[in-house]
Amino acid sequence: MKGMILAAGYGTRLKPITDKIPKALVKYRSKPLIQYQIERLKSVGINDIVVNTHHFAELIKKYLESISKKYCTNFTIIYEPIILGTGGGILNASNFLKESDFSIICNVDVYSDFDLLKMIDFHINQNPLVTLLVQRRKTSKYLLFDNKMKLLNRAEKSFLNENCYAFNGIHIISKKFFEMDFQVKYCDIIDIYLDLIKKGFTILGFDAGASVFKDLGKLETINR
Repeated sequence: MKGMILAAGYGTRLKPITDKIPKALVKYRSKPLIQYQIERLKSVGINDIVVNTHHFAELIKKYLESISKKYCTNFTIIYEPIILGTGGGILNASNFLKESDFSIICNVDVYSDFDLLKMIDFHINQNPLVTLLVQRRKTSKYLLFDNKMKLLNRAEKSFLNENCYAFNGIHIISKKFFEMDFQVKYCDIIDIYLDLIKKGFTILGFDAGASVFKDLGKLETINR
């Protein structure tokens, strides 16, 4: 398995903290946000992690260099001169990620006590193109699934039902995805997924149930 941490964002919701440091190095309970994701990936046996950077990229690079030996982890850093968004950032790492049967992608600003091994087992057994970690919780953006947890579309807030879930910022992507001919440009990864399901590919949601989830990209959460 390979891992990727999406860490290129400006962290605008964490201003003024992110005026001086990248979001990845903002601390929550005395640990930088990126450390939570590194430990999450290490917990399932991942030793090769790619991190995309843009905002205060040099600070992230120095931090990763300083902890590489401690975590016995190989970090590949991809600097984006022009920020590419979640979709472009993942596609830009295709050469690294396609070396593995599947890869686990984490947003740098999510916190969860969810057992990632359960999601990995699900992905291996079901063999979809992508598995998304989702949950029934309040969000500004919902995804709509069918009764078999196949992704259908974004959900309209005026038509929410029990098949509408929030995306928890963790996904498992199969090697086949990275062998497709995508153009690397700024885009949202969910938009790419929605285009793929129209072409007949299967993207599944995995319900995180009652596990703890926190969006640490917001000041009101980071200060709790």
